[in-house]
Amino acid sequence: MKQLMESIQYNSGIFPKKELLQIIERKEEAAPYLMELVRAFIDNPEQYIIEASRIDLLYALYLLSQFREKQLFPELIKLLQLPEETLDLAIGDALTEGTGRMLASVFNGDVQALYQLIENVEADLFVRGQGMLALTILVLEGVLERSDIVAYLGSLLSEDKLNEDNFEFNGHVVYSCIELHPFENYEVIRDAFEKDKIDTSMINLENVEEAMNGSLEQILDKSKGQWNNQLITNTISEMEWWGCFEKSVAAHNPKTTQSRTFGYKATPVVKLATPGRNEPCSCGSGLKYKKCCGK
Repeated sequence: MKQLMESIQYNSGIFPKKELLQIIERKEEAAPYLMELVRAFIDNPEQYIIEASRIDLLYALYLLSQFREKQLFPELIKLLQLPEETLDLAIGDALTEGTGRMLASVFNGDVQALYQLIENVEADLFVRGQGMLALTILVLEGVLERSDIVAYLGSLLSEDKLNEDNFEFNGHVVYSCIELHPFENYEVIRDAFEKDKIDTSMINLENVEEAMNGSLEQILDKSKGQWNNQLITNTISEMEWWGCFEKSVAAHNPKTTQSRTFGYKATPVVKLATPGRNEPCSCGSGLKYKKCCGK
């Protein structure tokens, strides 16, 4: 197993499908090695980052999520609270396209850990959004009670908790409310819009009202059908088409476009005007969105 792990340590430009299939076949044997890799990164991320072609952390995260390895959950919570630059260099755009789904896939029952991640003002905004995504998926999967999570999301927009400065964070909250049907939180959402506390380039009140016109069953069924609300089930199909591999099996993936970084280009929280975190900011500054208006 050690030799197999070493074979996927660096990105050679060719997707190691054969090696990953062997790891999947031997998942019980592989899981401790993969967990050790994740813990070693958390303890010393600089050692990993200085080797620019390292990619085994990403394999480990996806594989352990596929294996439903609950030991990963607390470690992933720790990992996601590392500095933004560290996360960007280590996992790139997979941060916004995979980590919420990973959290849901390995959830160990500690919902307070997700709440803490979401409310950690020192954490990357996109990480906090992935915490909300994990809650959404766990409701859609029947793991968490919808009423509990809807009440929690509403509390984030209440007068005593409403984020007065980070309008984009508030937008993430509204989007999560929409995914689970916003009818219980409609009044608090409308009040937040009236106070101009929501980034309307992300989402607006019309989006909320459109969801209000659908039944609970319709909205939940729609949310369940979205790829970004799915658990991690197949590491190979998740990763083999990434742009960092010269011979991707899939020439085109309908989810999004490829980029030069590990994974693919990050998408905004909703299908509106907000650019991805690594895309040029729409204000025209020339900076990446995460370094400009996305701070």
